[in-house]
Amino acid sequence: MFFLLSFLIVGMKLRLITGLFTVTVPKELYIADFGSNVTMECNFDAGRQVEIDALRVTWAKDERKIVNFSSKKEDLEILSEHSGRRMTLLEDQLSLRKALLHIRDVQIMDAGQYHCLILYRDAADYKYVTLQVKASYKTINTQVIRVPGSNEIELTCQSKGYPLAVVSWLNISESVNTTHSKTPEGLYNITSVLRLKENTHRNVSCEFWNEAIQERTSAIMNPILGLHPHLKSSKFSDLTDSRDMN
Repeated sequence: MFFLLSFLIVGMKLRLITGLFTVTVPKELYIADFGSNVTMECNFDAGRQVEIDALRVTWAKDERKIVNFSSKKEDLEILSEHSGRRMTLLEDQLSLRKALLHIRDVQIMDAGQYHCLILYRDAADYKYVTLQVKASYKTINTQVIRVPGSNEIELTCQSKGYPLAVVSWLNISESVNTTHSKTPEGLYNITSVLRLKENTHRNVSCEFWNEAIQERTSAIMNPILGLHPHLKSSKFSDLTDSRDMN
């Protein structure tokens, strides 16, 4: 925290002295899919030609440095410590007045607020951007089994995603048992179980509603075909239907 406060104090003082130097961001919020790549951008006004030797760029998250560029050299020790070298500064863009932080294989832990601080000659400025990470519940695993010693069947829907979704069963009045846990990667592993009478012949749908990203995904199960796989026909070959509300 000390380094960040120091930079902020210096940055604010220099900014008052040289108000013409400014850092801007084309957007303040980035939304990335889990496992994808994302590039977050800070732009700076350095006159006609950028003097790389006079430039210092620092990207930080949660008051900790991620990358530090100074005198044509990137701090690899910082990179290795905090991001496994998944996060890099695109140095070839600095001459274009762009300080781009590239993150590959985005993880849940990468979500949060990032601080971009740029010092140029005797001036400094900074901006904040936010990264949100999402993982769609697009793959829904289903199962239909008989409950031993009863005339009931058990239907299960299971999926992984992020953030935490709400599971509902459409047109169902019976009670449902839904539980969730977290995977080592930080994804939510949700399992929802419904019990019905064994003579149920209608199709049954479970739906995952991810409010944070406004996305619904659903799976359709036929209890009879679930209990007797050899009866499956082509129209039941793909029982999962996913749709994005965006």
